[in-house]
Order: sequence, then C-alpha cells, then structure tokens
Amino acid sequence: KRRPNNTGSSAKKQLQQTLAHANAQSNPLAALPSAFQSVNITAGDDDAPSKTNGTIHYYKSPLPELILQQCLDLFERNMGEIYEKSEWGLDMEEKRGELLHEDARFLIIILEDDDDDDIADNDAADADDIETATAAAANSSTDDIIKSTTSPQQQQVIGFAHFRYEPDEDSPSSTPLSPITYLYELQISLTSNGLGKTLMTLIELLSLQLFMTKVILTVFKCNTGAMKFYLDKLKGYDVDECSPSNFEGGEDVEYEILSKRIGHKRV
Repeated sequence: KRRPNNTGSSAKKQLQQTLAHANAQSNPLAALPSAFQSVNITAGDDDAPSKTNGTIHYYKSPLPELILQQCLDLFERNMGEIYEKSEWGLDMEEKRGELLHEDARFLIIILEDDDDDDIADNDAADADDIETATAAAANSSTDDIIKSTTSPQQQQVIGFAHFRYEPDEDSPSSTPLSPITYLYELQISLTSNGLGKTLMTLIELLSLQLFMTKVILTVFKCNTGAMKFYLDKLKGYDVDECSPSNFEGGEDVEYEILSKRIGHKRV
C-alpha cells in the first residue's frame, strides 16, 4: 500500500535530485578501490584446484542480451522451485521485464575464462573491511566515470545483483520520503564462497556514496539459507518496520522485508 506523499516541496525536490544523480551514474564502481572490482576464484576439483580471476561490472538497463539471458537462467535455477510453490508463481517473462526496467541497475560477476566450468570456491577481495572502504567511498567523487569495455561474447555470469534507487514509499507517513536502494535480486551460481557478501558490500558502499538511506530487500520465509545469510552473516540487517510480520495477520505472509540503514538519515 502506497502512503500519501506529504513531503514538502523542498524535500521532494532534493529527493528527486538525489535519485536522478544516482541513476545518472555510468559506473560508480570507478570511485571505489580497485580491489572491490575483482574476486579470486578457485576452479577445478579439490585435488587439482586452479586459480582464476573474476571481475565485477556495473550495468545500467538494458543488459546485453547474452548477459540478460544468463541472469535469467541463474535466477530460474536458484529460485524457480520456490516461486512455483509460492502464491506469486513463476513467470519468466515477467522476470525478464523486471530486469529490463529502465531504472534497473546491476552488479555482474564475470568469469572471463570460459574454459573454467567447475568453480569451487572464492576468496572475496577485502570485502570484510567495510569500515575502511566505507570511509573511502563517502569521500570519493563520481564525476569522472568510465564505462566497462569487456566484450560480452567472452562473459560468463557467475553471480549478479539487480537493484534500483527509489523513494522509500513504505516508510512511516510521519516522515519525509527518503532515497533508498531496493535489492530486487541477489543470485550466485555457488554458495559459501564469499561472492554474495562481496556484492552486498559493494551495494552498501554505492548506497552510501550516492546518499541512499537504506538498503531494503524481500526474502521468502521458506528460503532459510537466504534469511540466515542476511540476518546472521551480514552486519546490520533486520526485519524492516514495514514488513508484513509487524502487522496483524502478517504471520501468514510468505515473505519478510529486511533492511539496513546506511549512514544518512534523510535527503
């Protein structure tokens, strides 16, 4: 349910400017330390592991078709059964439409070497040191931006995050609308390898850099692995005040809304 917009004209204008600035960025990753744009990946079996590199790229919608289809395939592999059993159902054309939304933004993890098909593990590049990186991001300029020039023909997607910069229209009606990052998808081809945490760290850093106030996301209650990941493995996430479980009858709803406040109270 959308609440009435009681934001004053000045605050509303500032909100619009903040979101417009965030959505205008071609590649805000360029303002972060270079270590956050790559991951070390162990490929092969346990007896003969080999190291290779993955790179993290920022995309604005629309994604190149080869990348888009890999993201859809990864989503269906990871979430297809859960969606089929939910009241929402699985509609891949609707999901394609979501990923093609003009405001959709993406972090895509690319394995450049197509010969490495069996990926076993990953050491995230300094993703745990969020305090140091957060300070760097808060003081970085995003004016000088460069676009990724990686050839899509050589790109193998091993993980992605789909998010958008939006007004927090579900916040209490007594407070002005604030700019937030809404995470629509976080999909990784593997588990327990650090890639999901790396992407979430980057999303938080970009949110701080672009003056968002929260990261918000929706998780199926039955997806216990995801619930544990956000509430136990990551720092600062909790059930949001607008989550159905906070309201009468909400215990029967299939999902929770989780959030983490990011450094800025409001625009």
